[in-house]
Parts: sequence; C-alpha cells; structure tokens
Amino acid sequence: MSQGTSWLLQISVGPVQEFIAAARRTRDLWFGSFMLSEISKAAAKAVKDARAELIFPEPNGDLKPDSDLNVANVILARASGDDQAMNALAEKAREAAVARFKVFAAEAFEKAKRYIVKERWDKQIEDVIEFYAAWAEIGTGEGAYKAARQKVARLLAARKNLRDFLPHEGEFRVQKSSLDGLRESVFKDGKGPKIAGLCLKEGEVLDSVGLIKRISGDKRKRFPSVSRVAVDPWVRGVKEETLRALEPYCGALVETGAISDVIGYEAFPYEGTAVLLSRHASMLAECELKYEPEEREAVREKVRAACRGIATILSGLKEHDRPQEPYFALLVADGDRMGAAISEIGDMKGHQEFSSTLSKFAGEARDIVRNFHGVCVYTGGDDVLAFLPLDTCLSCARGLHEAFGELLKDYKSIKDQRSPTLSVGISIGHAMEDLEDLLEFGRGAERIAKKGIGDEASRQGVDRNGLAVVVRSRGSDSVIVREQWGRKNTEGLEDTRALAKVSLDERLHYWARLFSDGAIPNKFPYELRENAEFYRGWDPGDVLEAAVRDDIKRIFRRKDVTLSDEEKKRVEGYIDLRLCGHRDIDRLSDELVIAQWIGFGVRQAKGGDR
Repeated sequence: MSQGTSWLLQISVGPVQEFIAAARRTRDLWFGSFMLSEISKAAAKAVKDARAELIFPEPNGDLKPDSDLNVANVILARASGDDQAMNALAEKAREAAVARFKVFAAEAFEKAKRYIVKERWDKQIEDVIEFYAAWAEIGTGEGAYKAARQKVARLLAARKNLRDFLPHEGEFRVQKSSLDGLRESVFKDGKGPKIAGLCLKEGEVLDSVGLIKRISGDKRKRFPSVSRVAVDPWVRGVKEETLRALEPYCGALVETGAISDVIGYEAFPYEGTAVLLSRHASMLAECELKYEPEEREAVREKVRAACRGIATILSGLKEHDRPQEPYFALLVADGDRMGAAISEIGDMKGHQEFSSTLSKFAGEARDIVRNFHGVCVYTGGDDVLAFLPLDTCLSCARGLHEAFGELLKDYKSIKDQRSPTLSVGISIGHAMEDLEDLLEFGRGAERIAKKGIGDEASRQGVDRNGLAVVVRSRGSDSVIVREQWGRKNTEGLEDTRALAKVSLDERLHYWARLFSDGAIPNKFPYELRENAEFYRGWDPGDVLEAAVRDDIKRIFRRKDVTLSDEEKKRVEGYIDLRLCGHRDIDRLSDELVIAQWIGFGVRQAKGGDR
C-alpha cells in the first residue's frame, strides 16, 4: 500500500470490569474509573502526538495527565501510512497506556513495598492492561468514511473475541484478592499492612490492582464516602452552631484515622460515619486494626472520647433532628439511540463535532451533580455515574436529562426525526450495603429506565427516554416505578387535574413534600396495598372504577391525613383521572413508598429548628 493511505484506527483499553466493577469502598470505584480514563487518555495522546487526527475523544480536549477530561476506553482516529506504520502507531498507544498505569502502580508500591511480595507484584503489573487495536483503510468516494468506520468496528470486535488466553500461573495456597478473586494477594504472609488510607477490613487482602485503587495518588485519597452523601440533607438542615461544635471531635477522629476528611463538602468535610452513632462501634474496631497492639489502647481512648463528645451534642437535638439511617441515591444515566445517531454521521468532521458535544455534556454533568450536592464518580460521553442525597436526586436527574436533550437536539434520526435522549435510573439504598450490590441495583434501575419492568416498555413501544426509581430497603423487597420523561411543568398545580398530567419526577416531588410536612402518615402506602388486594379479583368495568375511586378518596379524607382543601381537590383530581383498578392502586402505592424515602431527605434538609 502507498505511504499516503488513510486509515481509521480504533483502540479499546481495559480491563473495565476489574478497574470499575470490583469495589468495596467508594474510592475503589472512583479511582478505578479515574485510572481507566487516565490510561485511555495517555493512549489517545500518543495517537495524537503521532499526528493522527482524533475523532473520539474530542480532538481539542486536554489530554495532559490529571486534566478534567474524562476519556472513554474506546479511541477512534484517522491516520496515514502503510500497514506497518499503523502497527507501529498502535504499539506506541499501547506503550503509553502501560506506562501511565505503571505510574499509578509505582505510587502504590512505594507506600507499601515493605509489605509486598515484589516478584508477585511485578508479575501481576505486567499482566493487567488489556489493549486491542484494529484499523481499516478509508476508500474514496461517497460513503467511504462510513464504510470504513463500520468495518473497523467489526474488526475490533473480532480481535477482542480472539483475545490472548494465556494460562494463569496461580500460586498454591496464596489467598485471592477479596475484591474479585481474580489474582493472588500481594501481601507478605497473607496479612494486610497498616497503611494510611488502606482501610482494610479484618481478613481483607488485595491484589495489585486493588491496592493501587486503594492508595495510589495522595491528592485523591479523600474522595467522599457514600455515608457523607447520605448525611448531607442533615448537614444542610442542622444549625451551623451544631456543626461547629462537632468539628473538634471530628478532627480528632481524622487524626486517629478512624474517619477521613473529604473534598467537595466544605460545610462538613468529614465522613458521614462521624455522626452516625450506630456506626461508632464498628468504626472503632476498624480503626484499631490500623495500629500495632501496643498502640491500640491510646488510640482507643482518643476515639472513644471523640465519639462521646459527638453523642452528647447529637443527644441534645430533638430525635427527628438527629441524623437518620444513611440512605442515599445512586444515579446511573445512559444515552438512548446513540448508535443510530453515530451511524447517520457520514463524515469525520461530523463525528468530531459529535465527540465535542458529548465532551461538553460530560463537563456540564459534573457541574449539575455538584450543584445538587452530589458526587460524580464518572462522566464520559453519554454515561454518568453519581451518588446523590435523597432530597436532590430527582432534580439532578431532571437537570441531566434536559442538558443532554438540549445539547443533542440537532442530531435527529432520518427515520423518525427523534433526537438522542437520556435514560436515568436511580437506586435508593443503604450506605452500609455492599458497594458492588448497590452498583448492580443502580445499573438495574438504568436498564428498567430504558426497557421498563420486565422489558414491558419495549413491548409497548414506550422504551428509552425513561426515568426509573428503585428502592431496596434493608430486609424488604424492591419497589420500582418507571415512566418516560415528560416536559417539565411550568404552569404550577393550580388546576385540579394538573397532578395527573405532570411527569413522574414531579409527582414524586409532590408526594415527598406531603410526607415531609406530615400531611400523609408513613403507614399510608401499605394500607393502599391492602386495598389493591381487595379489588384484585374484580371484573374490569365502570363498577370497579367507581368503587376504586370512592374507596381511595375515602382513605385520603381520613383524620390522620391532614391535606389542605386545595390539596384534597388536587389529589382527588388525580384519582379520578388515573385510578381504574387494582394495578393503578399498586402503582400509586409504589409511588408513595418511594416518595416517602425521598421525603425523609426533604425533611432533614429543611431542619427542625433552623
């Protein structure tokens, strides 16, 4: 082939599962995502430095290490040369990816080398990075670029299926990593070392990747825990003088390593476990493991004194003004019809503009999550993963959906003139649950947002562009609601029929406010479920509809439901328009259960005596 041949080069970097999915602490999750982005960024920079034209990530993005640019693990570029030159370019990108990973590895090794089996460490480090590349020639004439892009995607998929299945040479009687069990522990004698920031549980051991995620990069070690996100409504609602009184005791806990200080939360820059009295005993036990036996008594007394001080301050508050059980929202968002949008772009310039648009959304998404007091784990292209307080999760989801729709509104499908949309799944869970389980619930919520419960939305033609909220409280079955996004209501709820017309997020906000104000008792949703059971065997028709509506209205008129006259009319208007049978009662009950959880956060954020 001639020297001037143009090619499309596509690269895939991994391992995604090991870097992102295997996580016990929020830092494991965040740093794994960050590290994968940095490794992909290094590969992209190597491609660009070799005078290839980047398509994904955006051509003008800041590819310097530690820049704010998040880079997905798939890189697309146009390059010139012969087949040998393309092979050399792919090798340069691979070397850059491996070198960036080894920077993180060296940081971790330097902190823990006294406790590491070096031979085992070195062997694992050489085996971590997954790198695949394929290239296809760009022909001439109309449609040549599009044809090359489709071909290179097929080639890369085929190459990944033919991955190098090298035999894993495990070591006999060496404990596997507690995170995912893929590789052996790198610790000497199978014992976890006492290193700042490592935060090992009793018996927990890590392989090279797990250790790197836990302790590499000092300046990033204070990533907020989910417990801090969970207590944020309380922090915003409590008096400032209470927070100031807690500071010296929280500072003492930081000094001992019982908790960490965190970035992004200036009003109360500490882990949430500091004010969760039910967590103090386990916090003390975990803290002691970081010290040698002869040091533990002094540390134990210092931690206990700080915990007593915190307990004294909190006991002075009214019971409903103290921090409640630490529930929070895990948000997962993903673009819809993105493949169709990309496939209809016929030239490289259009692809680059699309890439820049996605990069702009990623930046806006970080700001939106931050504005709603959340923590962004990952924003890249059309993907968002974030932790949010209960009271702001729906508003954040709405903000992300609208920002995405606005930025991509011009990328309409030729077939149906529909633009890409954003489906958002929100999973509400307990901060002390296993993080991998919480992640799976969040991703499950996102799948439901796209396809509906049991893929029913796909069958009914109302799939994608969805919002799904799932609550999985400890010891209870999951409760799920899902609808397609509707336009934001700008006319208020004065019309008695308005509540039946607004979108799911706005209805949940409305019900949550009623719960937080005490207008609806907490037992109310479960009584509705009992009513649904009563009507389950009835034949559909006017008799059933009239009975259901009258019965549910009667329940809303009870003395323990303290709705204003205006709210009663609004709710009854909703009942008349939306309730026809037991399934509708079930759905209303599910909405109220979820709104009740959100209402807990709303009530805490308002504060009892501020």
